[in-house]
Amino acid sequence: MFAAAWLLAGVLLGYVIGAIPVGYVVCRLYGVDIRTIGSGRTGTTNAWRAAGLKAALPTLLGDSLKGAAAIWAVQGLLAQWALDISDPLRILALSLTGGMAVIGHNWSVFLGFKGGAGGITAAVACMALHPGVGLMVWIIGATMMYWSRIAAIATFSVGISSAAAFLALAVLQVVPWTYLAFSVLATTGIAISLRSNRAKLKAGEERIVTLW
Repeated sequence: MFAAAWLLAGVLLGYVIGAIPVGYVVCRLYGVDIRTIGSGRTGTTNAWRAAGLKAALPTLLGDSLKGAAAIWAVQGLLAQWALDISDPLRILALSLTGGMAVIGHNWSVFLGFKGGAGGITAAVACMALHPGVGLMVWIIGATMMYWSRIAAIATFSVGISSAAAFLALAVLQVVPWTYLAFSVLATTGIAISLRSNRAKLKAGEERIVTLW
């Protein structure tokens, strides 16, 4: 019962923090409804299209902080109230929190269950969860963005690389298997959110991000 309560708290807190529609709010401050521009998503790339760098930067910062803030909040609660909780269970609670932050970002209750694609939120949540894996995910995501100039490819790479890394480390018994709860939620959320982009990629019609 005690363990279930912590897991539920992680799920709910992660979702609610992730659901904060940063990109929508920022673009509204500039008189633009981001949902009517480009892909209609609320992430950094579409904020750039909707209102330029002045909207993209705070959106990037806000969406980044959401993933980490949810995990830090649950870490703080666990440290204060559950010092005797087992390590795999603690990691499961944090993994669910990070994964649900991505789900909340992609399907925000505050926007009628619309949102972004979850790449930035997932990458920073991964870093808060496991800095080593998170750093690797950031490097891969940034490399794919620079190489392809396609946000969807970079976002896909975040989910796939985090899942591959945690799976490999779990098989090698370096980390508990409960880390995979994050990867399952985050990667599934990203894949579902970007399903239309996969068709565009196959057809060679996906948008190029011209940031440089």
